[in-house]
Amino acid sequence: MKKFFLIILNLFISIIFAQDLQVRIVGKFQMDVPAVGPFSMTFNQTVAPGFFKREEKIEAERFYARWMMNEETGEILIDGTEKVIMYNKDEEEYWLQSPEDYFRLPDTSTDNNKTISYSFSSDDDDDTTPPKCTRTGGKNIEFLHGFKTKKWITTISMSEKKMVFEEWFVDTLPLKLLSDSLEFEIKSTFNPNKEMIESDEFEFSSNIFIIGLDSLTLLEPIPGHAVKINFLIFDDDDDPSMTASFEILELYAEPVDTGYYVIPEHYEKTEMD
Repeated sequence: MKKFFLIILNLFISIIFAQDLQVRIVGKFQMDVPAVGPFSMTFNQTVAPGFFKREEKIEAERFYARWMMNEETGEILIDGTEKVIMYNKDEEEYWLQSPEDYFRLPDTSTDNNKTISYSFSSDDDDDTTPPKCTRTGGKNIEFLHGFKTKKWITTISMSEKKMVFEEWFVDTLPLKLLSDSLEFEIKSTFNPNKEMIESDEFEFSSNIFIIGLDSLTLLEPIPGHAVKINFLIFDDDDDPSMTASFEILELYAEPVDTGYYVIPEHYEKTEMD
């Protein structure tokens, strides 16, 4: 009961002080998949009461993947305005987007859509053996990017493949909760249909995978919040056939700077279809 009270008190204090603060999160998502090869996406997101800004930079290593994926873009939402500011840092251009287009789900039916999918399934369709889940760790403290974490290793094994999750969890992330709350608040002003609003975050922790599995081993969810995840898929080889990772590199609060939520003066305004 005392611990719950302290969490509520800290969140209440954070909300009060949030009126003069903005929360910045810097993170990185990396993936290496067949055919496409290695690529990464770095994001820099800052949110304050009435302001939201997010920049993303995608970088691929292979030539054709660079042509298809590489870009550096951003978006800005300001309470009291009617349009979302979108911009391309490579082209030094910006345009205004309606809330209807901004919140519309992406169309995955066209050939021009830049999406990548990778399935995890057994090659033997007749194999009805449920996956086996095991987990170790959670005892030793490791410091990562200033976070006090505990590392867990979760293995999900099937007849011909296995997934391995290396995860670093912290007990609580009050600033992340505050950032999510402020993001939801400002996006709600642009889109009254609140159930369609989702935070821009990659989430592929073992907790989510295990929920949907018919496993021989029942594992309790890891408590807390992941600040780093390494995800590996193995076939018959010792080397993984696919890897992915996500980590929070920076998470901090600073005084609100409204001048940060503007487009550089030399950017040209353009119209987008």
